[in-house]
Amino acid sequence: MQALHPKIETKQRLPEGLTVAVETRDLRPDSLIGYRISRLSDRAPVELALPANVQINQGAKVALVKLGATPVAGNAEAQLLLTLKDLSYSATVEALQTVTVKASLEVKASKYNRSYTGNYNSQKQHQFVATPDLQENQAVVQEIILETLSRAFSDPQLLDFLAQ
Repeated sequence: MQALHPKIETKQRLPEGLTVAVETRDLRPDSLIGYRISRLSDRAPVELALPANVQINQGAKVALVKLGATPVAGNAEAQLLLTLKDLSYSATVEALQTVTVKASLEVKASKYNRSYTGNYNSQKQHQFVATPDLQENQAVVQEIILETLSRAFSDPQLLDFLAQ
């Protein structure tokens, strides 16, 4: 599975040569995201192929490179702590199967004894005629992670903070 590529929806760029250490945490109690409705059983678990914090970490590093910074391990000018507070999947069936996915991400940035915290939330509904398969379920969950990361790395306040 390849790294997520957040869409950077700003013309802002970070200073060339800025080094950023990225740490991710997943506050959820386990890797289960939710349950899909299946023809064979009422509740089939939905999980990601890669842990969510691994995907978020990889996606954050891709976003930093797109913005002109250099992600590094260890000592850096700036530090980012990305904390996944919520990632959920719920399905209901009426005429169509409706899947609602949600993500909540907190980003704490620190640089030169200063700090900035931003919270980024996303929610999306998808409708399916038939029960979505494993790949479709993973795709809608990855899409919500990607959307939330894109929102974070397009935040002018976060980018201004990192650029100072």
